[in-house]
Amino acid sequence: MPRTRLVWHLFASWCGLIACGLVALSWLSLVEMAQLSDESEYQRMRQVATAAAAAVQTRSITSADDDAWRLTAEQLSTVTNLQFELLDLSGSPQAIPAASVTSTAAEAASRSPNAPLPRRTDEGPLASIRAGAREVRTDSYDAERDQRVLTLFVALDDNRSIRVTSDTADLDQRLRSRQHALLRGFLIAAAFAVFAGYVVSKRAAAGVEDLAKSASKLARGSLDVEIPTPDLAELGMIAAAVTGLRDQLVERGRTIGRQGTQQEAVLASMSEGVLAVDNRHRLLSINTAAASLLGIEPGRMLLRPMQEVIANPDLRRFVLKAIDCQEPVEDDLLLRDGLRERTLLVRGTALRSPRGTDQGAVIVLNDVTHFRHLENVRRDFVANVSHELKTPTASIRGFVETLLDGAIDDHDDAIRFLSIIARQAERLEAIIEDLLALSRIERIEESSDLSLENIALSEVITAAIGSCQLRASERAIDVTVDCDPRVQVAVNPPLFEQALINLIDNAIKYSDTGKTVRLQVGSTQGPSAQTNSITISVADEGCGIDPQFLPRIFERFYRVDRARSRKLGGTGLGLSIVKHIVQAHGGSVDVHSTPGVGSVFSIHLPIDEHATTGSGRSPLTRA
Repeated sequence: MPRTRLVWHLFASWCGLIACGLVALSWLSLVEMAQLSDESEYQRMRQVATAAAAAVQTRSITSADDDAWRLTAEQLSTVTNLQFELLDLSGSPQAIPAASVTSTAAEAASRSPNAPLPRRTDEGPLASIRAGAREVRTDSYDAERDQRVLTLFVALDDNRSIRVTSDTADLDQRLRSRQHALLRGFLIAAAFAVFAGYVVSKRAAAGVEDLAKSASKLARGSLDVEIPTPDLAELGMIAAAVTGLRDQLVERGRTIGRQGTQQEAVLASMSEGVLAVDNRHRLLSINTAAASLLGIEPGRMLLRPMQEVIANPDLRRFVLKAIDCQEPVEDDLLLRDGLRERTLLVRGTALRSPRGTDQGAVIVLNDVTHFRHLENVRRDFVANVSHELKTPTASIRGFVETLLDGAIDDHDDAIRFLSIIARQAERLEAIIEDLLALSRIERIEESSDLSLENIALSEVITAAIGSCQLRASERAIDVTVDCDPRVQVAVNPPLFEQALINLIDNAIKYSDTGKTVRLQVGSTQGPSAQTNSITISVADEGCGIDPQFLPRIFERFYRVDRARSRKLGGTGLGLSIVKHIVQAHGGSVDVHSTPGVGSVFSIHLPIDEHATTGSGRSPLTRA
């Protein structure tokens, strides 16, 4: 991934362009300057040669020892710092040349004016002169003097030519000086160009950097970031595109947020437990109901292995089955939570991606314990009511058939059989009356149409004890009451009296002869010391009830000891009637029992703030 900033890319490109341009321009300038310098020197040599030729023609210099040429050459060399020779076209000098001219005055002064010129090979230029050329230029390098030598051959007439030689030491020195000055100028201009390039690159990259910073913030999730608007059209298009993308992300984020909130709200409000597991058996999602059913903390268990989340092995196997199966699966599982057992209806569906690949499974948990319990109660009720009705009916039918078969003629047997038929008919009538009463109470409970009356609780208790007093006297059972006569409750007197009669009658039935049945009224104080509920307890000293039977003791026709219950004349509906009467009053009923010690049935009734109780307790009242 490239890490170089745009400003350095632009600046490096600009510097490279400046460097290439500077090198090319310097090379061209230096070459052109050298050519111009040589051309200028040749032009000067041409002018001097023209003057020398005019002097030769004017003075008619013809011989090699002619003093006139010597004088002319010396004068011209002194003035022009050039060296002159008069040659015939074969290359032989026609006049003794003047002293050789050096690049400096000291060298010219030290050289003898009569020093002979070095021998040169000028066949090439002279051949061009012989061919008709008016002038020929040559450029050579003198290794002994370590300098260039410029030579100009100028045709004088058909037989002679003048050779002008220039010492370039001074010329090259001036050229190098000017070239150095030119290079310094180029370098200064390049420095300004580099600085200007950096400024321009910085300014050009600033808009891109601002746009990149905004895009980075947008990528990190800062959807409220401002997108700058650069001056450049292309960057403006990019900024507009990023702005559109930001708006889309904001809207999409809001949509996803709303969907997530709605999904969480739906899952949280569902009474069914929902959990999702991926194909690696990790928990992806779980709602509050499922967490409550499984007894886990949702936030701490996400993305944890299923073995750590689900303790029930049957449920784990069901989840694995749901992941592997193509079709939805369903089953009933038993979930144990301490001493409590719950029945779960579990449905599993494979979780697949839009491409059809397996992603895990979604499990829906329904706590159907109550429904299964109601189904069991319904089955038991049908079976029990059928049995309870069948027994007296069969007995009545049997004895009637016996009488019809001739037993009616036997007076004693007839009286005995008819007595049995009468008792069974009474039992059948009692069952029907209890069923009708129970049905009537349930309708009242469902419609909440129960007329209540503020009445002293002691009056209802006294009336109930009076209805059971005969049975208690027959078995020598003492019934005691501990109730403040000033306690008032809002009840339906006949129904509530019936509930108390059923509890007292049960206590008398299952108590041994000579024992005591105790009724006690207490109250519960709320947080503000305001009485908000009252408890009526009926305690006996009977055989007690085993704990395993307590959860079903208030079901219809449920009997702990069926033989004894029927022997004592019970229909199996008394406690169920008590429960529905109390529930119709907005209260509850429970039981605590110890086998061999006795049982305590307690009615809890809500009372309003206007119900009063005395500050003292009344003495035990013996009925």
